[in-house]
Amino acid sequence: MKRKLIKIGDSTLLISVPREWVVANNLGKGDEIEIQADQDKLTLWCDSRVKKERLVIDVTEFGNMLPRLIYSVYRIGIDEVEFRTSNSESIDSIKSTIWKEAVGYEIIDQGQNFCKIVNVSGKIDDFQNILRRLFLVTLTMSGEAADSLRKGRGFEKIIYMEQENNRLATMLIRAINKYGSHGFKKAGPLYYIIQELERIGDQYKYLAQLMMKKNGKSPLSRQALRIFEDSSGLLRDVYDFFYSFQPAKSNEIKISRSSIIGRIYKEYSQKLSGEDIALLSHSLNIATRAFDMVDSMIILRL
Repeated sequence: MKRKLIKIGDSTLLISVPREWVVANNLGKGDEIEIQADQDKLTLWCDSRVKKERLVIDVTEFGNMLPRLIYSVYRIGIDEVEFRTSNSESIDSIKSTIWKEAVGYEIIDQGQNFCKIVNVSGKIDDFQNILRRLFLVTLTMSGEAADSLRKGRGFEKIIYMEQENNRLATMLIRAINKYGSHGFKKAGPLYYIIQELERIGDQYKYLAQLMMKKNGKSPLSRQALRIFEDSSGLLRDVYDFFYSFQPAKSNEIKISRSSIIGRIYKEYSQKLSGEDIALLSHSLNIATRAFDMVDSMIILRL
């Protein structure tokens, strides 16, 4: 249907909305609606557009993949889910998982072979702040990891921060799947950036877990440590690029990424300990994942 723009005053233009839509959504004077501009499109909606999604699923055969199933259910925006199982131990795993990372999920009913969960939180209003927090938590992990590697202790802090990294990323991904791009031009590139930040956090966690098994006593080469620090520095550059978009900076990041990869391959030709190889491998993953976010950041600015 078409609507004409109505001019009010010198510069204000108004447009009416269909009465049928207003009645169907029980809207009245003073009610708030959401408006999102996307080039030649203007999308308008109210909270009733977001329907409650429900799911019933038997989790008996998921085994150790049960936590990942719960993450997936949470991320895609399910509001009410009933998990059924013939293994009562699965209930404890469900409770532990939602407590750690499924913010807003609460158990409202539970028996020996089932667990019913609902989402009690609504749309998050501070998406931008939570996104920045995710960046900063990941950057803090990088600094703590470098410090712990030099001292040979303190790796437990990285494990705790990785849980926060997961929690924030999961909240943001759910918000995108449920409510859209939150003011960004495209949801896809935004989703990718958040997912990569979570995966970079995993790299710091895996490294911390390895060093904890070695009690932090395994000597690391200075060159491998320096490469690791530089890969974390690249992540900082990508963060700065996201919040202070300068096209020339993307080329500098690419040059740094290529340099780090070249140095890692050169080190691989040396006689290395298993810990050095692991450190270089994680450095490679951090550098490449950090750089891969740049494409999505550029898309968001186009």
